[in-house]
Amino acid sequence: MKLRIALALATLLLTSCSTVVNGVSTDRVEAVAGKVPATCEIPAVVSAFATQVPGSKFVPTHWQPSPKTDLEAALNNQGIACTYGIQVAEIGGTILWASNSKNVWDERKQSWIDAGETPINLPGIEETAAYILQDGTSADEMHVWRINLLIRGVWIQVGASFLQNLDEALAIIKASIAAIDY
Repeated sequence: MKLRIALALATLLLTSCSTVVNGVSTDRVEAVAGKVPATCEIPAVVSAFATQVPGSKFVPTHWQPSPKTDLEAALNNQGIACTYGIQVAEIGGTILWASNSKNVWDERKQSWIDAGETPINLPGIEETAAYILQDGTSADEMHVWRINLLIRGVWIQVGASFLQNLDEALAIIKASIAAIDY
């Protein structure tokens, strides 16, 4: 009798994790929402920057965002902005992480398109959407490189002047994504 009750409970538990539609069983799979990191001192992110710019560290910054900027939008949406690099050499980059719970992604997207960002599919990353800005073509001019991506309910922006292409940035992008689980 105990065995039958145990089997019945096990069956009930297993079947409650799936749905049957037109005779076809489909498992319920929900993406686990990410969360904005609580701190900028994330070893994997610092390490990813140091791979590109040896000696990089987290650079504490007192932000004073201008109105209607990505920085303001991020900080007003449970976000955090973190700069990494070598402060005395003024080499580095900034990552913004923000919750998309108030749909900040759609509010900011047109400004990125207007600034010349284009849609991109990131290799090996299952983002909801991403936009990239690559500007500057010679060693004599300041290079601008930025990517905005939405993944698991978190908007992440990675920007740096030292990056030349997506391949150089992938380790930093992946570390910034891993940080939403940190």
